[in-house]
Amino acid sequence: MDKLEVKKRLELAKKVALKAGSYALKMRDSGNFSVTTKHKNDFVTDCDKATEKLIVSEIKDIFPEDGFFGEESADETGTGRWIIDPIDGTTNFFRGLPNWCISIAYEIEKYEPLLGVVYVPCLDELYYSMKGEGAYLNDKSIHCSNINDFSKALTVCVPPHRHKEAYDFYLEKMREIGLASSDIRSFGTCAQELCYIASGHLETYYELFLGYYDFAAGWIILEEAGGKLTSASMDSKFTDSCCNIIASNALLHPNMEEIIFGK
Repeated sequence: MDKLEVKKRLELAKKVALKAGSYALKMRDSGNFSVTTKHKNDFVTDCDKATEKLIVSEIKDIFPEDGFFGEESADETGTGRWIIDPIDGTTNFFRGLPNWCISIAYEIEKYEPLLGVVYVPCLDELYYSMKGEGAYLNDKSIHCSNINDFSKALTVCVPPHRHKEAYDFYLEKMREIGLASSDIRSFGTCAQELCYIASGHLETYYELFLGYYDFAAGWIILEEAGGKLTSASMDSKFTDSCCNIIASNALLHPNMEEIIFGK
């Protein structure tokens, strides 16, 4: 696919993310939504489903031949696929916290996103990127920090709240990261956290058991800002349903790999 076709999809994704964000914010503020449990500590609201339906409908109107893979639904037949997380940070959303976002990516080859858009409605922050074209926040270029001393790094560590059986292993790694870095944060939304690394607010990130839709858009934004994201699994493979990730400003990636893999 040529750059012009990717650019068309990027512009559409930006427009759709803004529309979806406005829709979800109004629905949240009205309190007119219900919350159900998919799995232990894994929630969905009817706003998630309605927002994803809106996003897919808007995309299909312009690119009916494209496939999509969303958190709540999928139809992967077609040209490439859109990767959609209608509300990344659902718990924050229904608990009234501001850290949740709309996340949209597009790819031809699996796990090679060509564009990404992340919109944070409560902060009116629109992050976006296209492969080879840099990363932006509200039309201003963004870049990862140049911190290369791990003791000065702010890092994201998110305990596996849906997989308590992995807590002991995870908390040992988190302890090592905490001792070696400056401090730890967790915002409850993967896409937004990756954008914070892309913007230079944070340096490193470690999380297990993510869906691909959680980080596809943030991944390409991070890479275009000079950062790096790789698998935190020894087999180095991603799947749609279960991914472990290390992300960084690139300069501190070896430090994270040393802790996670013992290199």
